[in-house]
Amino acid sequence: MKKILFVLVITGVNFCFPAGAQFTKGDRILGAGLSFQHAANESNSGFTPFSGKSTTGSISLDLGFATKESRMSGFYINGAYGKSKTEYPDQPGLNNSSENYSTGAGFFSRRYKSIGKNFLLFAEGRAGVSYSALNVSGGNSGDQATVSVQAGLYPGLSYKAGKHFLLDLRFADFASINYNHSKIKGPGDTKNVQNSFGFSSSLGLGYLQNIGIGARWIIPAGKK
Repeated sequence: MKKILFVLVITGVNFCFPAGAQFTKGDRILGAGLSFQHAANESNSGFTPFSGKSTTGSISLDLGFATKESRMSGFYINGAYGKSKTEYPDQPGLNNSSENYSTGAGFFSRRYKSIGKNFLLFAEGRAGVSYSALNVSGGNSGDQATVSVQAGLYPGLSYKAGKHFLLDLRFADFASINYNHSKIKGPGDTKNVQNSFGFSSSLGLGYLQNIGIGARWIIPAGKK
């Protein structure tokens, strides 16, 4: 039993204080994402013919700074916008459209552990706040505004491709908490306020079903 505990302690120490340099102090690590989607459809096969179209787009930016050879801390910002419209030629009173946008910002810190040539395990903590708004006009007109605060911890795997790129494989959140505050305005000046708090942990059999893949650009210290 003592031997097992000794091995566990040594393993924990090695994870918390990894050997080998992944970064040079002062390096900047940049990650960005961009998406755009447009869809249009038309149906004449049912009792109520209709046509619709939608457009959505989003952008995100992560900027980290190497504070140690195996640690990176920084901030992130993101934003998204979308709109959609559905028309019923035979029943124009059912026509409706919606518009929504969201924006968020926060802080993150990531710790790395080398597990072999160019392969790194990481653990990341992330916390931030976001705001989203939805406006619906037409038959079910109304407005909704939501403020969210979230924090989470998740692990992942990185591959250092040369001196300037990190390829990331992010797993599902190990643990996360969130708080949402929403104000909803409906027809006839009706109002509704909703508050929710949640906690989740992805430790079940479906853990690997929620993963993400990305890349980061390493800007060496002193380079502009």
